[in-house]
Amino acid sequence: MTKNTKLSDQQYQLMSVLWNIGEGSAKTVQSGLEDVTLAHTTIATILTRLEKKGVLTSRTEGRERIFTPRISENEAQKSMISSLVGTLFKGDDRQLLAHLVKENEIDDAELNAIQQILNNKTVTGESND
Repeated sequence: MTKNTKLSDQQYQLMSVLWNIGEGSAKTVQSGLEDVTLAHTTIATILTRLEKKGVLTSRTEGRERIFTPRISENEAQKSMISSLVGTLFKGDDRQLLAHLVKENEIDDAELNAIQQILNNKTVTGESND
């Protein structure tokens, strides 16, 4: 996997289908998309680009290419969030959380849930890695 995985919204949508089903052809991915009207050829092109990027692998079965994720959804999210924090908040995770709280992006119930996660992490001694 590439350490700095950045996916566009469309790429992430296609990857989400593959993460859910495990592997599939462009047609399979197309049928798994909700509210997205992309042509089969467009999906095939995006999948091929994702393979060149190193996030997918493929094999040929008959006349179709079957694509399989090389990275997990969690790995992609972690990489994309790290990139976002690095770019917008100079690598300071706390600034991201502070921004979300200040902009009312997190309500009281969500803050309580975050506090529980932090409390559990402190008690169990979990690591970020």
